[in-house]
Amino acid sequence: MSKLALAAAVLLQIGVAASSEGLMRSLAELTAFLIAVALVLVHKSQSARKAESTQPQKINRSLAEK
Repeated sequence: MSKLALAAAVLLQIGVAASSEGLMRSLAELTAFLIAVALVLVHKSQSARKAESTQPQKINRSLAEK
């Protein structure tokens, strides 16, 4: 859900940047970039959390096979 909200915010800021000039455009571009970075960080943290939760299962399976 948070990924969707961040992606929508990026698109909104790009729309603002496309329709403005000067300082407003620069701020909209900067905001879109920072939100995109936040989106990447959220994705990485969720992926790492998912990998940590599945890793013990893999270890248990390999021990059971031996």
